Amino acid sequence: FRSFTCVHMNLLPRGHPSARHSAVDWSDPDLESFPTFKHAHVNEVVMQPGDVMYLPTNWFHYIISLDLNFQCNTRSGGEHLYREEINECGF
Repeated sequence: FRSFTCVHMNLLPRGHPSARHSAVDWSDPDLESFPTFKHAHVNEVVMQPGDVMYLPTNWFHYIISLDLNFQCNTRSGGEHLYREEINECGF
């Protein structure tokens, strides 16, 4: 969990209908409005048919579908393991 990345994600505040999401359009980031976003740590993954990806609870992600796909999401639990880091992110 990279809590230091949270400050660069421009997260919407608690109480906002989309709280815990970024205000930045990740497909076309406006770095004039959100200059710290250029410091966010990212990984890019291109998956193939049959691939599975595991993301730990509360990890930020952005999905672009290049073709027809199916997604299945579930929470893995363990949020208590990173409570201090999650609080640092503001949620």
